[in-house]
Amino acid sequence: MKKIYLVIIILFLFANIISGQQNSIKSGYIDVTDGKLYYETAGHGEKTIIFIHDGLVHGEVWNNQFPVFAEKFRVVRYDRRGYGRSPKPEKNYSNIDDLNQVFTSLKIDKAILIGMSAGGGLVIDFTLKHPDKVSSLIVVGAVVSGFGYSDHFRTRGGHLTASDYADPERLLQYFVKEDPYEIAPQNKQVKENLWELLLTFPQNIDLAKNRLAVPPERPALVSLNEIKVPALIVIGEYDIPDVFVHAGAIESGIPFAQKAIIPNAGHLVPLEQPEFFNQQVFNFFNGAEFFYTLNKQSVSEALEMFHKKRKEDSTWIPFSEARMNTLGYQYLQTGKTKEAIELFKLNVLAYPQSSNTYDSLGEAYMIDGDRESAIQNYKRSLELDPNNKNAVEKLEQLK
Repeated sequence: MKKIYLVIIILFLFANIISGQQNSIKSGYIDVTDGKLYYETAGHGEKTIIFIHDGLVHGEVWNNQFPVFAEKFRVVRYDRRGYGRSPKPEKNYSNIDDLNQVFTSLKIDKAILIGMSAGGGLVIDFTLKHPDKVSSLIVVGAVVSGFGYSDHFRTRGGHLTASDYADPERLLQYFVKEDPYEIAPQNKQVKENLWELLLTFPQNIDLAKNRLAVPPERPALVSLNEIKVPALIVIGEYDIPDVFVHAGAIESGIPFAQKAIIPNAGHLVPLEQPEFFNQQVFNFFNGAEFFYTLNKQSVSEALEMFHKKRKEDSTWIPFSEARMNTLGYQYLQTGKTKEAIELFKLNVLAYPQSSNTYDSLGEAYMIDGDRESAIQNYKRSLELDPNNKNAVEKLEQLK
């Protein structure tokens, strides 16, 4: 018996060593035009995620995501020029070209891009220039090129002047200790952690480097509808108003884009609410594959995928009840009644205790002329919610 336990312990330790080797971080520098970029990579998944930081914190802003996603993906993060361990630029440079060089140097054919703030704007610009290299994109507190900013944004509600922006020490003090938008006021420990991190990398606060960045060849705002990959827009509920305006423009511009507002977070969502953020991203990945199949191929193929995934995991649901319900009605409004019925049936399967899913399916059957199926579903809806007046009225009409 002791020998058996010993073998089990050895196997357990060996498995952990192998896992640690697979997810250990490798680092180095990538040569780019007139400069170099510090990067880190981990994981060995079939798909690659590239994390791109904001305009204040370098790649370590993703510390709460990097090891988590490395369990299932190959992950890459890098410091843009003048941030973290990457040297300051001496000449004009292109963030888009730098990101493209990351793809080339690390032999990445296609990747999921996750970008925050200015990094989110870069993700969008890059996708428009290199659409074949992006499988999906996630932007966090992002801004979009070609869209302006209010005076409130520039002055942070009247708290910063032009002279403040020229003073790195003042900016560090303000953005970490005083600004109500960068980090939500209640997240005090995050503020302390960020303060320590930026004291180690004070070059992050020197905004002069950004003046050497060449803007994209064309503003993204008017071209967002060209982005055809799944997209998720994430915002912290306490972020500055301009970011919400930019998020609205991005959401309305990118077809089928989704949006998630993260509670108890300001601008630096991945630092402030890491577990909530990570779960939103994993949920998006589940749904992205399903909706990509639905939008690009057909309802029948999306249904086939759903049932296949459910056999593997009976809890797998790639959509919210509300989103599928809305989509079903969109199909109804365009005359695709049969397809709408299938989508509503899927919603019933995923959310069998919801009165609303049966109500919607009943309406679709009613429009299709299937009286018996309509009655059956309206009755079930009424059983789940005896106060459903719509079901009562429809059952009266169907008598």
